[in-house]
Amino acid sequence: MNRQGFDTSTAAPVAGTSPLAVPIAFDGLAGYFHPAGGGTAILLLSPWGYEELCSRKSYRMLGEKLAAAGYPCLRFDYPATANSHGDSADLDDKSAWRNSVKRALAELRRLANPDRVVVIGQGIGAGLAATLAEGGEVAGQVLLAPVAQGRAYLRELAAWTAMTQPTFLVKASDGPEGGLMAGGFVLSAATADEIKSINLFKAQLPSGLKTLLVERSGHPGDQKLAGHFTETGLAVETLPFEGYADYVSDPTLSVPPVQTLERIVAWMKASFPADQLEPAPGAECTAVSHPLPGVVEEALRFGPDEMFFGVLATPLGKETKTAVVILNSGYDHSIGWARMSVGFARSLAEYGCAVLRMDLAGVGESSYWPNQPAQVLYSDKQLDDVRAAVGFVKERTGADTVILFGRCSGAYLALLAASADERVNAAFLVNSRRLVWDPDEDVDKAIREPIQTLSSYGRKAVDLNTLKRVVSGDINLVSALKKVTRAAKLKADRKLAPVLGNLSRHHRLFKILTSRLKLLKQRGVPLCLVYSDNDRGLLELHNWFGPDRRGLKTYPNIRVEALPDADHNLTPVAARQQMFALLTDFVAHVASSKSSK
Repeated sequence: MNRQGFDTSTAAPVAGTSPLAVPIAFDGLAGYFHPAGGGTAILLLSPWGYEELCSRKSYRMLGEKLAAAGYPCLRFDYPATANSHGDSADLDDKSAWRNSVKRALAELRRLANPDRVVVIGQGIGAGLAATLAEGGEVAGQVLLAPVAQGRAYLRELAAWTAMTQPTFLVKASDGPEGGLMAGGFVLSAATADEIKSINLFKAQLPSGLKTLLVERSGHPGDQKLAGHFTETGLAVETLPFEGYADYVSDPTLSVPPVQTLERIVAWMKASFPADQLEPAPGAECTAVSHPLPGVVEEALRFGPDEMFFGVLATPLGKETKTAVVILNSGYDHSIGWARMSVGFARSLAEYGCAVLRMDLAGVGESSYWPNQPAQVLYSDKQLDDVRAAVGFVKERTGADTVILFGRCSGAYLALLAASADERVNAAFLVNSRRLVWDPDEDVDKAIREPIQTLSSYGRKAVDLNTLKRVVSGDINLVSALKKVTRAAKLKADRKLAPVLGNLSRHHRLFKILTSRLKLLKQRGVPLCLVYSDNDRGLLELHNWFGPDRRGLKTYPNIRVEALPDADHNLTPVAARQQMFALLTDFVAHVASSKSSK
């Protein structure tokens, strides 16, 4: 049994290309250091917002691959982004991000003591790389899908926000005055001004700067930038960004561009051969910081072979008896959609709770279990992840009350774990797409299906518009018939479940769900189910408990709450604020009930 209370006596070593990154904190910035012994160190500059959410795992993989090849690497989060300090809407320094890049370079030099540094940046990170390149502070640069002109980038973000508005209920103008909101992520007016000043076509780059430009297929801006570099005498090489579209399309569906990552490592080996030196003695560093006056925050690793990454927030100088564990939603890493988990955790710590937000195995900064399948969602193996987190947080904080929080797939896991682990005292579930999972269902196929909404419940299988599209060839007839047939089968199976018994899929799954809910009822574990207006998860309540939800009356420990004017991800700020009010009320009720027993 290790110090986190998790049995590791039979655990095999966690597979990986190199040791996992060491969490560090410096000047309010969150960093992730990949130690290695080479004389060439690498500073990795991330993209921002939705693109960063998609890239976190791949950036971690790139750092591991480079460190395994002999290049010490540092990744970090810009001010008021991801795990760093600050609220993005309040950032009022027009040089904050550029200054953070310089500060990160100094930290990398302190940690690795290299002979030279190469900067690798994606998106806005590629635009910020010029901050170092212009000053002659780096020997080379790798630019992935670069933001060459900041003004054009902001226009693209505004256009993307307008295009995605039916899914994410926000407008670009919903950000702070003079700033911008994209997918719930916020740029302050000062940060927007800083981004506007980025222009790689006007950057004064040293002629001897070795440059690799990783180009998006058919992207005129990338091709124009490559031509500009050549015209100005820069030694530039290019390679195609294989798999870019699948990489940045969606955080949960993101496919790491492994071939591109390996080609970047190969370019580094050819351009800056690794020295194969012994790793330098570890420089003194810390991962403890104070994001708010009354809050202590520590980025850490825990579990078998420290495979899990998490950030633990606790109230400063106060004993706490209540801990909240925040689980991933899909493959969003531990900051949560639109960085909401960071705000929730810090505010709950101010409120008096210990809060661990973590990356489950195979998500974000956490590695896989040995021989674990690549698809981790809706797997019972994730119960081991939660058990490790519960054991860790109880031992570290001394909390006697543990509450699980999750949204979407994280909500499903919270319900599953609460029923399986008697150390869990309550669970707060937001927009749970499923309350029970069919083990015969294909996870990859299911998460790629369009999310059905409550407004479509009970509609005719084929309407006139769909029929016209089939006739015109816009919809494949065979595929359409399969979907109609599947929907009809499910409806028939549900109606005939009382007669068919165990021959019915609906009956079998209902038995699993009710057995879990009965266990929670017997243990007196409160559950709060929160749903946005018209969310797909409401169909689960219809399917299992009836359109009037009469079946829920059997479980007095369950309450259901509604969030008006909210989408599935809780993108609008007002929706997140309302949800947090429900969460704090729930936590207070659970803590009060526990203390009175």
